[in-house]
Amino acid sequence: MSRRKLYNTVMDWKRYYRDEMLDEETRDYLEALFAGLNGDEEIDSLIDRGAILSFPHTAAHYIGPLQARVVSGLYRNGIERVVALGVLHTSTLAAPYAELYRTALDEERSSDERLHAYSVLRGGFSPNCDAIDTAFGKMPCQCVAGQKGVRTDKAGLLVNEFSLDSFFSLMALYARMHGVSPISVSPIYIGMTRDPLTGSFDVASDIASLLRGFRDERTAIVTTGDIVHYGTAYTPAEKMLDLLDDQLEPHFRAESQRIISLAMEKQDLAGAFLDSNEILRSDQRYILPVICQYLGNKGQFRILSFSLSDYSLILSTPRPCVVASALVAYIPADSSSSE
Repeated sequence: MSRRKLYNTVMDWKRYYRDEMLDEETRDYLEALFAGLNGDEEIDSLIDRGAILSFPHTAAHYIGPLQARVVSGLYRNGIERVVALGVLHTSTLAAPYAELYRTALDEERSSDERLHAYSVLRGGFSPNCDAIDTAFGKMPCQCVAGQKGVRTDKAGLLVNEFSLDSFFSLMALYARMHGVSPISVSPIYIGMTRDPLTGSFDVASDIASLLRGFRDERTAIVTTGDIVHYGTAYTPAEKMLDLLDDQLEPHFRAESQRIISLAMEKQDLAGAFLDSNEILRSDQRYILPVICQYLGNKGQFRILSFSLSDYSLILSTPRPCVVASALVAYIPADSSSSE
C-alpha cells in the first residue's frame, strides 16, 4: 500500500487510515506491540485514579506504541465501558457543515447567521448505531445522546470523521488476539464548545456535567487529539519559525506544556483556546475546555510521551511538516499524587 496515496486529489483521511490498518504489515506490527505489553504500572495507576488518557490519531507506526499502552491498560484493568471523546475535524465536514463552521467564525457575517451556524455545530455528537465497524471486527456501541450537550448525529455530520477509528480498531484487535469480549464504547465527537460571539464555554460545561455522571470504577474516559500541527502543509509562510528541525520538538513540547497549564492550572480557557488554535493548531482546542471543566480547578496533567511525527511524505510536501504524537494524562485532583 502506498503511504502517499491521495484520494480524489484531496486527502481522504478516513480511507487513508482504514487502508493503513488493513495492511498486513501494519497488523503484524500492532500484534507484536500487544504481544510485548505484559504490564504497565504507570497506565494502570492512572486508569485506577480515573485519569482521562489522551492519545494521538496519527499514522499507525506513530500511534501504535501509545494507543497500545492505553488499550492494553483498559482491558487489563477490567474496564467494561469506554467513553471516548473524539475530534470533530472541521476539514472533513461535508459541504454544508464546513460552510456553517466558516460562517460561525466569520466576523463579517451577521450575528444571527453566526449564532445559527454555531447552534448546528456546538456540543457533542453521538453516532446512531449499536456497533462500530473496525478494521479488525465490530465494537459494541452504547450511544450517548438526548442529554444536555450531546445530540445524535442524524444528518451525516460524522460520515467522514476518523479521529477514533484507529483506537476502535486497536480495541477490536486486542479482543481478538486475547479471545475476550470487546469493551463497549460510547463515542462523543466534540464540536464547537466556544461561543464565537460571546466567548462562552457553557456548552463545554454541559458536556463536562454529563461526563461526571459516567464516573465509576468500571468506566473509563479517554480522548484523542493531535495537539500540534506545524509546517508546510499547516502553517502560513509568514508564521513559520526560524528553527532547525531538531529544535522543533523541544519547542512544541514546551508550548504544549505551557498552553495546557494555562487551561488546567490558571483556568484561562479563552487564552488556552486562542494559543491552541494559533500556535499549536491543535485539533483538541474544543476538547480541552470540556476536560478542564470536568476535572475542576485542581485537576492536573502529565505529558507521558511527546514526539513530532513526520508527515512530509504522507502529504508530499517539503519538510518540515509535522504532527504531534503525544500521550497525555488528565488527572482528577482527588486522585492525583505528588511526584
